[in-house]
Amino acid sequence: MTYTDAQVRTSIESVIVAAAPLAVVYPWWVLGADSAIWAGVLKSPSDGNRVHGYVLTRSRNVGVERGLRCVERTWSYDVWGFHHYSTGNRTANSDLDFNAELDAIALAFDDVASMPASLKRRDPLEWQVDLNVYGGELLHFAVGQLTLEAC
Repeated sequence: MTYTDAQVRTSIESVIVAAAPLAVVYPWWVLGADSAIWAGVLKSPSDGNRVHGYVLTRSRNVGVERGLRCVERTWSYDVWGFHHYSTGNRTANSDLDFNAELDAIALAFDDVASMPASLKRRDPLEWQVDLNVYGGELLHFAVGQLTLEAC
């Protein structure tokens, strides 16, 4: 069965919401291309109205010809995550919280048997994690890529 981009985004959103219930999730590139302004939009009412959210966008659409009029297609989605910063201490701080959440999201996508049918994962989710100023706030951020079979 072939799924639409909207169905795939909804499925990705549902996995992230289940693994990161305090975060807000935008399953489309609604926030525009300037990630510096996202901090003002990704404030989560469930997390003290602090920046804590994810944005999804399809970043690649790759086809490999397998025969006459037969193309195997994969879609890649970038998952951008932002999390408020606080110093804390060695056992409780925002870096530990964010990395635990990223681990939970990755683990959810690793469990292929429990994925919605629309998420036929080709490669595991990989995160690149860093700290930067967005919208005048110091934030943890991560960019992950998830590659799925389109049909």
